[in-house]
Amino acid sequence: MAESPSLTADLPVPAGRATYRLAAEAERGAPATLSTRVSATWTFHSDTTPALTRLPVSVVRFTPALDAHNTAPAGRRFTVPVTVHRLPGSTATRPRTLSVEVSYDDGATWQKAQVRGPAIVLRHPDTPGFVSLRAKSTDMTGNTVEQTVIRAYRIA
Repeated sequence: MAESPSLTADLPVPAGRATYRLAAEAERGAPATLSTRVSATWTFHSDTTPALTRLPVSVVRFTPALDAHNTAPAGRRFTVPVTVHRLPGSTATRPRTLSVEVSYDDGATWQKAQVRGPAIVLRHPDTPGFVSLRAKSTDMTGNTVEQTVIRAYRIA
């Protein structure tokens, strides 16, 4: 196991094919009220390469239609577009699976979100608050990403 204070690091690894786990976390305090905690964990397969190689990783991107205050309506059905983006130039493959969970209490409890094609369908509670999102995707070769955004956007 190795740690780095930034997302850029040269880490020695033994030669040969292996499965690796890479985790990144960021936390923001006041005055920030959105994206207060963000984390991602990638599990991927890699082998010895003759040169520097891009990791076979992906990220999940949510693109909700929000107002100028990053707010969506409370008490309504709400559709959030979601896509899985592969790191350009890497050997990551297209997604095989995608699951998403939603939390309305800053990640204390989670419930499964309905994935419908390139979007998730949520039912926002009637009360103002925040929406947190957690996704997991596995590509065609078994590489995974687990990504969490606490307070992704506001509802009012």
